[in-house]
Amino acid sequence: MDVAPALTAAGRRRGRARGKDDRIDAIAVARLARQEPGLPALSLVGLNADLKLLVDARDQLVVEAGRVRNRLHALLLVLAPGYRTSTGALAKRPALRRARRLIERAAPGEAVRARLALAAIARLEALEDECAQLEHEVKTALTPLRPTRLLAICGVGALTAAKLLGETHSVDRFASAAAFAAHTGTAPIPVSSGNTQRHRLSRSGNRQLNRALFTIAMCQARWDPNARAYLARKRSEGKSPAEARRCLKRHLANVVYRAMVADAQALQATPTPTA
Repeated sequence: MDVAPALTAAGRRRGRARGKDDRIDAIAVARLARQEPGLPALSLVGLNADLKLLVDARDQLVVEAGRVRNRLHALLLVLAPGYRTSTGALAKRPALRRARRLIERAAPGEAVRARLALAAIARLEALEDECAQLEHEVKTALTPLRPTRLLAICGVGALTAAKLLGETHSVDRFASAAAFAAHTGTAPIPVSSGNTQRHRLSRSGNRQLNRALFTIAMCQARWDPNARAYLARKRSEGKSPAEARRCLKRHLANVVYRAMVADAQALQATPTPTA
């Protein structure tokens, strides 16, 4: 059975043995498998481990590029105050080339600072090349999976689709759209008592999937007329902008789940080519 790590941790806390080792974990998992109905069966078929590795590697490069860009910004503030009027944001190669020209005209007394700034520019260019290579590998890895319906959703590009597929592993793990929404942390948690019926925001679940759904929601809020109408309707019901966005994310969890299920079924129905 596929027992979530959060369930295993809760099972350890309820046990009599203190601490954590393989035996304690095994007992906790066994008890949970007997007590919890409807746990999905563990299957290694369809695990998109390589896809997840590629997306995670790109995410790490993007974070590193942000740190290097911040360091370059701090150096340029001294070397060329007001540099942004000439370079713009340090996000693309043309801006980095303009920044390099400014650094080369810097005062001779700032040789060390200029050298560090040039090294930061070289590193940013290298990171951009590495990110582009990883993006190409992600798109290549997506091709045999044929996520046609997933990519047809407004706001879902190759990287977002790879994030969804890589983190989900296999959509067959989830018996329903509600189970998938709970896994992504987009399903609100009921906290009702007596005549008071309400829900609160879930901060559990897979945060990478939650982030991917947030990205889709923000794209649709800007570009998709249906999503804009949905948000307006939720606002008219008295919900705050943040609450309306959370409702949209919950709705999109259903949309994404159905698309992944349809893509998986179409892939399974495709006959395997023979040699």
